[in-house]
Amino acid sequence: MPDEYQTLTYVRDGGVALVRLNRPQRLNAISPQMVQDLKAVIERVREDLDVRALVFTGEGRAFSAGADISELVKLGGPPDFLRFIERIQATYNALEDLDRPTIAAINGLAYGGGCELALACDLRIMAEAAGIGVPEIKIGVLPGAGGTQRLAHMLPPAIAKQMVYFGEPLSSADALRHGLVNAVVPHEQVLETALTWARRLAELPPLALRSAKLLVHAGVNADLKTGVEAERQAVAFLFGTEDRKEGMQAFLEKRGPTFSGR
Repeated sequence: MPDEYQTLTYVRDGGVALVRLNRPQRLNAISPQMVQDLKAVIERVREDLDVRALVFTGEGRAFSAGADISELVKLGGPPDFLRFIERIQATYNALEDLDRPTIAAINGLAYGGGCELALACDLRIMAEAAGIGVPEIKIGVLPGAGGTQRLAHMLPPAIAKQMVYFGEPLSSADALRHGLVNAVVPHEQVLETALTWARRLAELPPLALRSAKLLVHAGVNADLKTGVEAERQAVAFLFGTEDRKEGMQAFLEKRGPTFSGR
């Protein structure tokens, strides 16, 4: 049975956990309560080493339409809005830094904070008819949960500027062409494809996957020399693990490995 939060559901099946944004009547718009629930579930996964991969998707016809404007207009002014932005940025940063692989199964539109949630995941699988974008400029603000920065890191600068300046979404085909998503599949296959990928990841050595995530992040954010040094240290550490021994022995014995995370 899924564990219920106020705005999302969480269920773990073996080494794969699934988070489903669950405000379909509001197109899974992101409210302060959803940010709180997301923070709690990310911390839960961090503490549960039996979770080896994490998938996000949306209930109903949207991944997430972005921030719930009807709740944001209730904020008292810039200080309250700043606190909301600080909380959502901290939550998405925690997701990006989570030491397990994460996948966004973009089952429908992913706008604003929904787009930014997907960007904070490691991998993105998108439905053919879905769109992804940051329309905040159309209501007089800008993306505030890392959108301007993550898009600039992931896309050619001209495309990132186009998305932020005009506030118009990319189609799934354009998102794939520009490398913003990893795969585009028919709507009915989005979640199962993401879960299939997650199950494959869950069978791989956890320590090596965690190191891989750290190293790729270092490659994006650090200079080449620093990144190569980090790679050397990580690979040396992994050589001493039980999973390395199991992987090499399984290879020699021509059998499938069983990794323990040690």
